Amino acid sequence: MNAFSSRYQAVSNAEGMLHAFFDPDNAHVRSFKECYIAITGDRKCTGRVEDIDAARFGEMTGFREALTTDALANVLSSAIRRRMIADYQNRFSRWAVWRKIASIARDVTDFRTQERTRWGGYGDLPEVSQGSSYPALTPPTDDVATYSVQKRGGTEDITLEAIRADNSELIRSIPKKLADTAHRTASKFVLDLIRTNPVIYDNLPLYDAQHQNSGSAPLSAVSLAAGINAMRAQGEPGSGDRLDLQPRSLLVPFDAEETAFNLFRRTTNQDKTFIQSRKIEIVPIWYWTDPNDWALVADPAEAPVIELAFLDGQEDPEVFVADNPSAGSLFSHDKLVFKIRHIYGGTVVDYRGIYKSTVP
Repeated sequence: MNAFSSRYQAVSNAEGMLHAFFDPDNAHVRSFKECYIAITGDRKCTGRVEDIDAARFGEMTGFREALTTDALANVLSSAIRRRMIADYQNRFSRWAVWRKIASIARDVTDFRTQERTRWGGYGDLPEVSQGSSYPALTPPTDDVATYSVQKRGGTEDITLEAIRADNSELIRSIPKKLADTAHRTASKFVLDLIRTNPVIYDNLPLYDAQHQNSGSAPLSAVSLAAGINAMRAQGEPGSGDRLDLQPRSLLVPFDAEETAFNLFRRTTNQDKTFIQSRKIEIVPIWYWTDPNDWALVADPAEAPVIELAFLDGQEDPEVFVADNPSAGSLFSHDKLVFKIRHIYGGTVVDYRGIYKSTVP
């Protein structure tokens, strides 16, 4: 076996070992210290190249040379990234609620301001009598919303002390916790646009009397019916025709989840009520603390309210580990430092697909 093949095999073995360590369903590799020693040959866990015992760890001898480059960083980064993305892509995560609300733009390739134009519709087509010319139609009106993507992220480290103490459970939890914080932050970004009533593209608050999408009553069958009908009555820009938008999600704080559930529950009535006939998903929001406020949101595929864009369509967060034992933070501070980065942005692009009741 030549040097290249030996090195490739060593890298492959190292990647397999670390992927197994971070896999919660794999019970064969449970010690991070063992992984570190097997990969680096640094059986004393000093982080020093001269402490490598290449003879004892012959299976991974390709890493004696690699240790002075970025091989350990690469395989560790790959293992953490793979496990984190698997957790992040879990659509059933409690942090994934933004996917029910926001539409995703995949055409953003830089950090410049993005413009999103929402076009109205034409009025009814007029009759044209025999021999008459066709009249010009009134062009649809348009609104322009703007936003730009922003970097979000931070660093975390694995210290030499944690490796020596073989604090494997703590290290193993890092990818999931990174996935959770990325998902949770994205959800709060979207949900805060609903919660805080920001000024939007037409220089009015999202919920405003002119938008006809706000109420002030606690959640009940009567107030929910009013919200549903207000959304259905929204007019198309230009034509003014009612859009008959149907709410898909009912957003409530945990305090109001039981109240919301009981509105759709049939007890002794054989025929469904108006509310019970609606196909609306109850979505409890973990960090909304006002027990009385609630909101209705349409299907983003039918009536986009919030647009979220990820740079270059990179929806998953990225992880980088940029250390090696002879330079960087492992050399200066006895720790492996890695960085998580998530780049996205968004804004409200239309108010018609949302209704919110803010109780005084």
